[in-house]
This record gives sequence, structure tokens and C-alpha cells, in this order.
Amino acid sequence: MDKYREYLPQSWLAFIDRDPVLAAAFSAHIYACDSEPVAPFLFQDLRGGEMERLRPIFALYGQPGLNLLRQLQEIDTRTRDTAQTIISGGQTAYAGYFFTRPEIDVQAAREAAKDYIRAVNRIFEEELGKPQLLDGDAEIEFPTGGEAAAIEEELRQTWIHGADIPELDVREGLGDWFMDLEYQENLEELAELLSEPLYHISNDYFLSYYLQWPLLNGAPEDNPFLPHYRLWCMGLSARFPARDRVVLLR
Repeated sequence: MDKYREYLPQSWLAFIDRDPVLAAAFSAHIYACDSEPVAPFLFQDLRGGEMERLRPIFALYGQPGLNLLRQLQEIDTRTRDTAQTIISGGQTAYAGYFFTRPEIDVQAAREAAKDYIRAVNRIFEEELGKPQLLDGDAEIEFPTGGEAAAIEEELRQTWIHGADIPELDVREGLGDWFMDLEYQENLEELAELLSEPLYHISNDYFLSYYLQWPLLNGAPEDNPFLPHYRLWCMGLSARFPARDRVVLLR
């Protein structure tokens, strides 16, 4: 018997049993357990338009569930040209994560970065009761090549040594804040079951938080992780080495 059958709701199993593609995707996780019952790379196994097979399951959770499916399908569509590549010998290699090719609109990226700063500052000030973390007029940089690699290494060293820079505060502060939020009662099951697959879309907690935001109890329409998603769609990631400096890395 497939391990996932011990942990998934009966309402899910009714649809999985009817669809051999879904059954194969859920069976791919050999370490299924009550704390992680769904294959972490479930969505990767349903790329190329196959996520539509999840519609009956998502529909169990009403419009919020269907909205989440729509967002996942949007990501699938945006990343379709990076899902696979032909390597030496004519073999096909499949991407482990969803990612977009850098298609940077500098003005749109600057606006997203500024919205990101405003969202971070609002959360720190209004939700966490702390001073605003970032300068609203921070310099926004677009490094490439060796300069970008040097900044990546600089940031990596700060993680290793725990240096006091906004980069760490943004990641830890927003992450801890989000984890304390509550889901709508009828959506908690969906969020918990898909926690790992949503994170493994791009090895990115903030992308996962963006997708989960509408499932939260009393969440306003203004999704604070939307700027992160807008940058992700351009192949960019915002990093914060200093209060007055935002670096957009590819």
C-alpha cells in the first residue's frame, strides 16, 4: 500500500485513486509521514499543465483553494521554458526547482524593490513593534558578473558569522512573524499538507508565504510578499546588505 494513504484525508484519496498521474505523483514520496505526508516535489511532477489534475482537491477548499491552484498554474506557465534542457548525448535534464529566465524591466524592478521596502518597514513597525528596518530612499543596485558574485559571497559570510545587517533581520523577522499567523479554520488542512511542496517550488520560503497569504485568517488583500514574487518573476532576488542599500541579484 502506498504510504501516503495513511496520512491524507479520505476526500483527497477519492480523487487520487481515479487519476493514475496523481497517484504516481503522490506515491513518489517514499518517506511519507504524518508531519510530511505529501511529496516535497509534488508540483514538479505535475509541470507542463498537469496541475489541472489537482482541481478537484483544491475545490474542496472553496475559492481560496482554487485561487491557490490558479497561482500555481501561473508559476508553471511562467517557468515552462526552463523546466527542461537537452544535455550532452541528447538526454533531457529536468529542473529540480521552478525558476524564470531573467527578463528584467529595470523600472518595474525598482518599483517592486521600493514596495518591498515599504512592506518590510510596515511589518516591523506595525506588527512587530520595532523601528523601521530599511531606508525608504535606499540605493537599488543591479550588479552582474564578478560584482554580483562578490556580493553573494559577502552575504554568505554574514550568514556564517551572524553579522548584524538588515539581510538577516528581514529573513528571520518576517519568517518568525509569518509562522505566528493563523490560517482560516477550513483552510488550515490544505496549508499544512502543502507546506513542503510550496516551499520546494523554488527552495524559497517567501515565495511560499506569498502563495499561502490568502489562506490566512483575516489576511488583508495587500499581500506583503507580492513584491518578492514580482521580482522572482523577473529572475531577481532582493538582498539587504545595509539599511540604505538594496541589491537585486539574478
